[in-house]
Amino acid sequence: MAKKSPEKKNKWTRYIIWMWVLVLGPILGFGALIYAVSAEALGPLPSFRELENPKSNQATLIYSSDKKLLGKYFSENRTNVTFDHLSPYLVQGLIATEDERFYDHSGVDLRGLIRAVVYVGGAGGASTVSQQLAKNLFPRQNLSLVKLIIRKLKEWVIAARLERQYTKDEIIAMYFNTFDFINNAVGIESAAHVYFNKPSDSLNLQESAMLVGMAQNPALYNPLKRPEMTMKRREVVLSQMVKNKLLTREVYDSVRTLPLGLDYRIVDHKEGPAPYFREVLRSKVTEILAQKDPKTGQYIYHDTEGNPYNIYKDGLRIYTTLDSRMQAHAEWAVTQHLGSELQDEFFKNLKKRKNSPFDSRISAKQQEQIMTLAMKRSPRYLILTGKQCANCGRRGASNVVRDKINGQPVFRCTSDDCEFVRYATDPDSIPIIFNTPTEMHVFSWKGDIDTVMTPMDSIRYYKSFLQAGLMSMDPHTGFIKAWVGGINYQHFKYDHVYQGRRQVGSTFKPIVYALAIQQGLDPCHEVANYPVIFEKDRFSLPEDWSPKNADGVYGGMISLKYGLANSINTATAWVMKQYGPQAVVSLARKMGITSPLEPVPSLCLGVADLTIYELTGATSTFANKGMWLEPIYLTHIEDKYGNVIYRFKQKREEPMSEETAYIMLNMLKAVVNGACCDPKGKWTGTAMRLRGSRPYAGIKTPFGAKTGTTQNQSDGWFLGITPDLVTGVWVGAEDRSVRFTSLYLGQGANTALPIWGYYMNKVYADPKLDISKEDFERPAKEPTRTTDCKSYKKNNDSGGFDDPFSN
Repeated sequence: MAKKSPEKKNKWTRYIIWMWVLVLGPILGFGALIYAVSAEALGPLPSFRELENPKSNQATLIYSSDKKLLGKYFSENRTNVTFDHLSPYLVQGLIATEDERFYDHSGVDLRGLIRAVVYVGGAGGASTVSQQLAKNLFPRQNLSLVKLIIRKLKEWVIAARLERQYTKDEIIAMYFNTFDFINNAVGIESAAHVYFNKPSDSLNLQESAMLVGMAQNPALYNPLKRPEMTMKRREVVLSQMVKNKLLTREVYDSVRTLPLGLDYRIVDHKEGPAPYFREVLRSKVTEILAQKDPKTGQYIYHDTEGNPYNIYKDGLRIYTTLDSRMQAHAEWAVTQHLGSELQDEFFKNLKKRKNSPFDSRISAKQQEQIMTLAMKRSPRYLILTGKQCANCGRRGASNVVRDKINGQPVFRCTSDDCEFVRYATDPDSIPIIFNTPTEMHVFSWKGDIDTVMTPMDSIRYYKSFLQAGLMSMDPHTGFIKAWVGGINYQHFKYDHVYQGRRQVGSTFKPIVYALAIQQGLDPCHEVANYPVIFEKDRFSLPEDWSPKNADGVYGGMISLKYGLANSINTATAWVMKQYGPQAVVSLARKMGITSPLEPVPSLCLGVADLTIYELTGATSTFANKGMWLEPIYLTHIEDKYGNVIYRFKQKREEPMSEETAYIMLNMLKAVVNGACCDPKGKWTGTAMRLRGSRPYAGIKTPFGAKTGTTQNQSDGWFLGITPDLVTGVWVGAEDRSVRFTSLYLGQGANTALPIWGYYMNKVYADPKLDISKEDFERPAKEPTRTTDCKSYKKNNDSGGFDDPFSN
């Protein structure tokens, strides 16, 4: 056999060398590149600590006392869940569609990589669930092609490290928790609630397949905008499950053409139950988390690194006292009375006025002043002047700051969950804007109306609406159970429970009478129903002052019990004169009233401006045996791991004896049951209609009450007291010059009382609520005084009347 020549042998050797260079070169180069990435020669990689504790923004959750989710605070609407809280269909669908060999590789699927290279991606991608998780945890920025390749290699290394740090189940859970399903649904738990209104462990086969299908491209497979494409993508996921023998062909055929079955819920800070409450709570929690130790200057409530907790990113759990069922009943009651009954009556009443909606006694100049002030307080004006965020609605220099972008002045929201930016408006153009017809959505009880009007006309329109506030609390714990701050948070953001102060009228009178009872006066003690004069020198007044009865009726002797039941001003004035304004103020302070109180005689008629929050809390003292408990709505806060980081400390005071409180309850029961007697000999009380047959009435259980109506019917109040719940209700227009023209329509018994009646009827009818229908508990020591005025008259021969409802 002929030997190869040296030239041919060398040539063949060169071919072999080049073949190995072409084959091994890329492999060795690729290996060197991977080594360089691992060694961080091409840029840093996440540390092991970061891999062990990957940061992801988690929403703070707000829970009711009955363990229902009331809402969230978030920059990303994300709530993490563990693997055992995932529907098994989610796991099966994800592995079948995105990573068939998930349980066989260690982060990088070489078989899938070779397939992707050979078929140029036509037979499926090579990215594993672990690699996709790496991308979710450490998102890519805008990168050039070279940097993108390096970034991809980094994700391979990160994926391998994740596989060493976590179990397969943990990786799947982390993947689902970090994926953005768009429409304010970050993570599978949020997505399940947003798209199907259920938790992730309750998702069925087709729901799970839809969400898994979105993982390829959520913007493309957006079920809200492209339902048909989303269904086709869902079908792909189902077919992959069949291919991987995770689903039978029969089941596949039965579900593949089913509709998406969306139950979409908008996720917004303004949506959901108790929006007014949640905004007050947000401010309170933010204030708590910002507290510092005055000695060290360190944050009192901080994470392991000493940083203050972030309400929008740190996944806190806030536990409140609200009961979701009572809250629903309260919101319904306000809507039922105002939306279906009272507002229509108010509109009819306003049509009779020349200056509608203002009182006819308001001059043109006063109207202009009111409208100008209203314009400057309006959300539109505050947004235009940079005092309110146009997106989240928060106000104040700490929330909205002036900034510049490309030399142009802008207003930037500093809230972590918003960060909205808008260009500043020229101040000279603001008056023009307010007087230019504009397309807008305006509120109506029958649904928002699309219309065209000037912003100034919309302000006048909104002044025609009656507003309302309701707070209901357990007097024995101080826990607030329901909180309705207004009629519609989207259009009227001002809270009337904690923020709004309005004149309280006769609802303040129980505090005056409680002082008399505490000082030893009998509830059946009789006084002359004639004007009481407060001398200017004795009471430091500009001139003598004498309050009048609302009904203008005088004469005869009346008991204190009758005076309170029928809100007779002369009787209340008599009590005030006996003990003095300062003594009334002192008692009110012990009962939790913190708003300014002038120690003047007119205080007995309720001229002070108070909040529903403090007035309801004060009234609860009677139902809690003379003990005042600070009304609370926040019990404690936990971090995302379940550790309690804050617990509320409640204040308490004992302003009166148990006997005084019990006597006051019986006097307040006469407001509902009636007390004897008017000039015609009838039993009367300002809230007796609650015992009647009106839709909101018919309540048979024992309870006390007090109505209140301020001057010119600007404010209507009602306080309802049961053994387990004390509830305060206020109704009135935004501006005090907008009101009913008649006392009959504008009194608290017509404006506020029905809301309480609707609310309590719902509460009593709810089988899930354990609310007592029994009478108030008698004191351990039997009272030495009686509210049975017939017996009192017989023993004291000074008049007095029996109470047919007393025990």
